[in-house]
Amino acid sequence: MTLGFREQFKELAFAEVLQTSYVVSMDGSGDPIFIDQAGEVFICHHDTGEIKLLADSFEALIEDHFYEWWCGNG
Repeated sequence: MTLGFREQFKELAFAEVLQTSYVVSMDGSGDPIFIDQAGEVFICHHDTGEIKLLADSFEALIEDHFYEWWCGNG
């Protein structure tokens, strides 16, 4: 998945960020969700080039977005 996004977005401004990160998912609009070298989780809106921090770590992302769901069903 990471290599595909690197190739697809190689001409855009945020391509350099993807070269040192790895894509873990994408949202419903096809925007890559990736983790950088520091472990922070970002989303990159491919239509605008905006990069937004989602969480300080993958663990924090899971806790912030899935904890209630997991505890209610686990």
